[in-house]
Amino acid sequence: MRKIVSTFVGVMMMMLASIAFAYPAHLNGDSNYILCQGHMGGGYYVDRSSLVVKQYKPPVYIIAVDVVSVPDADSGKTKISTVKTYHFMYRYDQRNMYVPMEDPNSDLDWKYLKPNGTYAETGVAMPAGEIAFYLAYNMRFYGERAGFKDAFYDSI
Repeated sequence: MRKIVSTFVGVMMMMLASIAFAYPAHLNGDSNYILCQGHMGGGYYVDRSSLVVKQYKPPVYIIAVDVVSVPDADSGKTKISTVKTYHFMYRYDQRNMYVPMEDPNSDLDWKYLKPNGTYAETGVAMPAGEIAFYLAYNMRFYGERAGFKDAFYDSI
């Protein structure tokens, strides 16, 4: 009996911990801040109000949007530590998304974000770019190709 109670208590504590350590879909309940990524406790939120369409020349689109980072967002913290502006170029005809190259010695201006790339390759940029395109045009860009399910768009 003692073993059963102990197991039950352990399972309940794990369930409570998983509830307590969840990333809120919106920072401070503000729908302008949309969760795009949670990683190792830190939450990354797209600031809807910062979105700017820089170029609208179908099939090429360029969008800029701010992403704020919040350390320990999974444990209820809400203080923004950094704000970074992300720029994205989309080739809708090819369904390719790009970010600016970080290497100043590179001949290429934009780096391709593979829809099925690793976290190291896509990190915060991929979901932020998906959200930015959806906010601007109410259309999914990579969608299912990159593993973005309906629930992802429901929170936007």
